[in-house]
Amino acid sequence: MRFRSGVTRIPPETERATHAGTSGLGRVELDPRQDRHARAALEAYADSAATEMPWLAEWLRTVVPATHPGFTYCAATVERLFGAARAWAAQQPDYAPGAWDEVGGQLAEMLRRSGEPAERSADRTE
Repeated sequence: MRFRSGVTRIPPETERATHAGTSGLGRVELDPRQDRHARAALEAYADSAATEMPWLAEWLRTVVPATHPGFTYCAATVERLFGAARAWAAQQPDYAPGAWDEVGGQLAEMLRRSGEPAERSADRTE
């Protein structure tokens, strides 16, 4: 399995007709130096692959620039997971909304300070 960082090419105009009948792209290249979404995708891929392919996760983490001041490139994923966890907890008999509000507020502040602005409220349930 080869991975190469670079520039995203989602087929150029000259290849659109060729790709029109296919079910997917053959290859997408990401440039984590220039694209924050590429950094978030590589971070998520590294996290996902860590258990089964630790060597790949380690390599992907070296590809992502280490200049990010925060703890994640993808605050949206953190917020989505927090919302899902809160929604699940709300169905439990020992749910404590005040505690979840406090944790949600602290998480939102942590994301705000990390330089990745929270686009959704961290305490919002999905």
